[in-house]
Amino acid sequence: MIPKIPLAEWIEWLVNWLQDHFDPLFQLIKNMIEPTVSFFTRILSVLPPLATIGILIFFILWITRIWTAVLSLAGLLLIWNLGYWDESIQTLSLVLTSTLIAIIIGIPLGLWSGRNDRVQAFLKPVLDFMQTMPAFVYLIPAVFFFSLGTVPGVIASVVFSMPPTIRFASLGLRQVSVDLKEAAEAFGATSWQKLIKVEIPLAQQTILAGVNQTIMLSLSMVVTASMIGAEGLGAVVLESITRLKVGIGFESGLAIVIIAIILDRLTQNLVQNREDVRSRQNQIPFLAKTRKWVAPVAILMIFALTIASFAQSGVKRNEIKLIYVNWVSEEASTYTLKNILEKEGFQVKLIRVEPGPMYDAIATGNADAMVAAWLPTTGAQYYDRYKKDLVNLGVNLEKTRIGLVVPKYVNINSIEELASQKEQFDQKIIGIDPGSGTMLLAKETIKQYNLGMKLVEGSDAAMVAELDRAYKKKEPIVITGWTPHWMFLKYDLKYLDDPKKTFGEPENIYTIVRKGLKEDQPEAFKMIDQFFWTARDMEEVMLDVANGMTPDQAAKKWIEKHPKQVAEITSGVQK
Repeated sequence: MIPKIPLAEWIEWLVNWLQDHFDPLFQLIKNMIEPTVSFFTRILSVLPPLATIGILIFFILWITRIWTAVLSLAGLLLIWNLGYWDESIQTLSLVLTSTLIAIIIGIPLGLWSGRNDRVQAFLKPVLDFMQTMPAFVYLIPAVFFFSLGTVPGVIASVVFSMPPTIRFASLGLRQVSVDLKEAAEAFGATSWQKLIKVEIPLAQQTILAGVNQTIMLSLSMVVTASMIGAEGLGAVVLESITRLKVGIGFESGLAIVIIAIILDRLTQNLVQNREDVRSRQNQIPFLAKTRKWVAPVAILMIFALTIASFAQSGVKRNEIKLIYVNWVSEEASTYTLKNILEKEGFQVKLIRVEPGPMYDAIATGNADAMVAAWLPTTGAQYYDRYKKDLVNLGVNLEKTRIGLVVPKYVNINSIEELASQKEQFDQKIIGIDPGSGTMLLAKETIKQYNLGMKLVEGSDAAMVAELDRAYKKKEPIVITGWTPHWMFLKYDLKYLDDPKKTFGEPENIYTIVRKGLKEDQPEAFKMIDQFFWTARDMEEVMLDVANGMTPDQAAKKWIEKHPKQVAEITSGVQK
């Protein structure tokens, strides 16, 4: 038997080696990208939304047709009305940053490839690899090198979206007529003059077509990058998927479509012949009169918005970043702590990620705290890896439990009985997020008990949806469950006995913070340290969310209903 090539181990070694030896370079890149994203966000959000929309529509009207401007106005007003303006600004800032970097790197490489056959031969398989590799794979090294947030999202987007810019720039240069090149040489043009004055102008439309494709790919990748903490509409889409909120998913998806169409039409019109654009503008007297001064006004306006945005912004001395895994239980606790901190004057930013990146963010200082560490079993694989860089403040909720759960009308009481009864469950166990500790323990349980059943991956919401469907029809179903969870208040459920203890003993939920938080934010640290509640408290908030409240509304309701517990959490804090 041919031994398996240890490719995964080689990649792990390479990533670790790059982290150890090139960390200053990664920090430099991070320090360049973050201000760029911040710059675009500032100038797009310094004015009220309607004023910003008005400015954008004027420039859209200048570049495109009047009907494109009218439809863009309707689309932007719809985004504002639906309440996704801030998220749209964040998404647009990420797209603009990713596209800018892709253009700066991609066009020179494309021009080089267009003039050199060896460079083209080398780049072609590299670009094929970049375009065919699944987009999710780029998120993994991006997180390792740049942790969580906008920077890894931008980096992953650049890698995924840059190939069209390179390919089209190379193609455009190679399509320039040989006769024209020879004519330029005959008139004594140098290689550089020929490139700047002949080849690039003639290849301009093809190059801009590549930029158009890069923008579209960047937008799609920015949405995917929400899984590693990138903000914007992608985060809303991710929440709607994991929570099965069809309406919110449609609204946020529609906002993305509107942004994509606007960007596509703008870049398509840049590709068109400028004489055609001018002839259309001449049909509108107002636009014809503004041609001479629109460019200077645009430059002055961007300059003024930049100054105004930086003048308004200041250092957020009281900002606290709370991070949580996208489970309904941790959403409840995190939003409750958020609202308690905000009542005491702190500005709280929430970051929603997968389990692994959550621990990494605290360890690297990219987030301040979490109240979502299920220990000693569920989160063991992550806690053991990062614990030397974490500060464990102890338990915030006692005696949780995880295991396999069935409705009480199902007549089995032990996991051991599943093996002989698996046919009635369609040989499936309905699970949650593939990276969670619960799923890893469920896989081990299937192996230890020799169940011969398939563990179906999904999300917390998808699992509950399957439970609800089966429960209404009184059909047998087995799921991965944990306490506290609101489903135990809504449905009559029971845990299956676990004689082999593959799911471990009852756990606690711990509060974890970054090193240095106590010194940087002593008052916030004290409240986070004193945060404690019961499983019943958490289930109250979760049930309200399940019944239609937003997490913010449910958390505020709990805070108003339990003033004594809130007073204990905030006791000793100087206001």
